[in-house]
Amino acid sequence: MQHPNPNFQNRSLYQMDNLAVLRGINSGTIDLIATDPPFNKGRDFHATPASLAAGASFQDRWSWKDDVQTEWVDAIEDGWPETHALIEAVRLTDESMAAYLCFMGVRLMEMRRVLKDTGSIYLHCDPTANAYLRLLMDTIFGKGSFRNDIVWRKYAGRKNNATRKFSTQQETILFYVKTEDALFNILYEPISDKEIQKKYKMKDEEGRLYREAWGRRYQLTGENRRIYLDEQPGAAIGSLWAEDGLQLNTSSAERVGYPTQKPLALYERIIRASSNEGDVVFDPFAGCATTCVAAERLGRQWIGADYWGEVMPIVVSRLDASVPAPLGGSWSGAINLQTTPPTRTDAGDNAAPEQALPMSTFGFRRRRWNDKVMLQMLTQQFGIRCWACLFNYPDTDYYDLDHVRPKNDGGENDLSNRSVLCTPCNRKVKRASLSLTGVREFRGFTHRNPHPVDVRAAVRWSREQERLFDLKHGVQGILS
Repeated sequence: MQHPNPNFQNRSLYQMDNLAVLRGINSGTIDLIATDPPFNKGRDFHATPASLAAGASFQDRWSWKDDVQTEWVDAIEDGWPETHALIEAVRLTDESMAAYLCFMGVRLMEMRRVLKDTGSIYLHCDPTANAYLRLLMDTIFGKGSFRNDIVWRKYAGRKNNATRKFSTQQETILFYVKTEDALFNILYEPISDKEIQKKYKMKDEEGRLYREAWGRRYQLTGENRRIYLDEQPGAAIGSLWAEDGLQLNTSSAERVGYPTQKPLALYERIIRASSNEGDVVFDPFAGCATTCVAAERLGRQWIGADYWGEVMPIVVSRLDASVPAPLGGSWSGAINLQTTPPTRTDAGDNAAPEQALPMSTFGFRRRRWNDKVMLQMLTQQFGIRCWACLFNYPDTDYYDLDHVRPKNDGGENDLSNRSVLCTPCNRKVKRASLSLTGVREFRGFTHRNPHPVDVRAAVRWSREQERLFDLKHGVQGILS
């Protein structure tokens, strides 16, 4: 659904976590998202000392335990099953990458929601995670929404200084659209001298260079077959962006010292291709605000978000250096610095209304409790111990909430189908196929050696808690 009246002001900078900003923006109000998020490089980044961005730093390391919030996992599991399956598959071999994908996933879902049907998204990444992000975006935007993986030559004329591999000189920009109606402006570059010499070899009586048409125009005769050089808009730009001028050299006056700064020319190309003057451009990982400055220079509206506290002075300085302030004022007065997210004024629909939450056994589209709360409920009632091997370390961080009946066998997410497993039992033994009974048998518990935690009693207790919850909240369709 399109909402013609956005609930934010032009030239707004939100100094906070971008997820809160994304969740506060009305659906269908953004024309273009062009952003350069963290890459999961596994290291820390710091700005150049004594530079304009001095003091800027961020940690590009990810941990499932420390960085993933339970409500993210719940939202993905319930509303985006393909995304959840991808993250769980990655988690089997690389928890750090899975944590990063979970972080990006909940944000990309909101990015898709806030885009107009004519909108596009360009996601900058590097070889560390570009293959994972491509799969992630396929599950969120759909494979058919993929347009290009643009190869950007990051360095020009750099020597091969790698000793065990080829030197990495490129990064990737993943280009996706929201629908088939997405805006796209074909961009051109000048036709090279080599191309002119090769193809435009003929001159007419006025000295104009031309070549003769082939293909469908081959049947034409005389001057009708002529394609004149001076009538051509140029050579259409492809997905390899390697020409000079798109790199940010160490001596460039554009540099502000931000550790992952990108060149203005690169983002100006993106903005020209997928927006028109007056359109709204959004960068949820604004950093040193390259997207915002590029949008202003091209006559677009823009908003940005970043938790770094000094992004405002950077934007003002960069705009002062390249764009006259509006109405003869100052850029510091023209930019709206916000420390609270926008408030939704639309219907408040979910990030993906077409992927509504599945109907539960009790007939309503919501979870009663998230995983964290259910884990607390079960451990308080039945003790902090594994329901398979009886591991009983008194810290719930060492336990996972899992399913009695596996999800791939029709198991629900309700409390009545939940169990408490230690991490080894869940990750190494149970995985996605075994039931709780199967894990218990693997650990040596059978009908001759029964497990102390009675699953049937646990199910009865859990169903009673669900019944009480439903009565309290007036939910219809309660099981007796």
